[in-house]
Amino acid sequence: MINTGDPSGVATDSVQAVAQIREAQTGYDIFKTLKQFMPIFDLDRFVVFVAKNDGRTDLDDRVVLTNWDSELIQRAMENDFYHWSFVTDLRASVLPKSVSLGAALENGAEMNNRGLAEFLLSKGYDAIVHLPTRSSNGKTGAVSFSGRRGVVEDGEVMHLNYVAEHAFERLMHIFDDANARENPLSDREIECLKAAARGMNVSETSRKIGITSHTVNYHLANAQKKLGARNKLHAVVNAIQQGWLGHF
Repeated sequence: MINTGDPSGVATDSVQAVAQIREAQTGYDIFKTLKQFMPIFDLDRFVVFVAKNDGRTDLDDRVVLTNWDSELIQRAMENDFYHWSFVTDLRASVLPKSVSLGAALENGAEMNNRGLAEFLLSKGYDAIVHLPTRSSNGKTGAVSFSGRRGVVEDGEVMHLNYVAEHAFERLMHIFDDANARENPLSDREIECLKAAARGMNVSETSRKIGITSHTVNYHLANAQKKLGARNKLHAVVNAIQQGWLGHF
């Protein structure tokens, strides 16, 4: 168990978190460890991005693990989060970067989407730590932590980076192992599950994919059966844990 109640034990907690990550068998194992680890730093949100081999920049195709709430994910997708000037500045850095979104707004930083920035602040995404990552199997990406606090200091960033690097490394190998196994889901079933993961209902999925609502339900039911899932949400979780909603 990670000791989140003792600030003086951050180094020990970081080592314990990495030990848990090394033993992780699924993405959900890493999810639980990161969620348990972050409160040490008064941070409560994380997201893991991976660069797509085909160069696509759609947010939902780059995010492989996150505890962002569904409202934020939807707003970010609607506002082209990946090309938001605040994010492009972070992505341009090859070193860990710690910033305050609130301070950037107060200082008059140029942004092409202040509305999204103000929404993020209202949800508590002020302090942001962006950590570029690369795995031993050739994947590149980043891990980002955020929360309602002041700028994360360099000493704290060092510990966060240590955990982020191990989380990304283990996660990419978990996905590689999953991709080496035969994916039981059809392309249509994956499309329908990904839509469900983004919070779309059956009617919205029908319009997006260009098939009838009846067919959407048919594919979701088939996916649930193949994954041994109790319901649609359980099927989405199972597919994400197995790395079957996308190849990276």
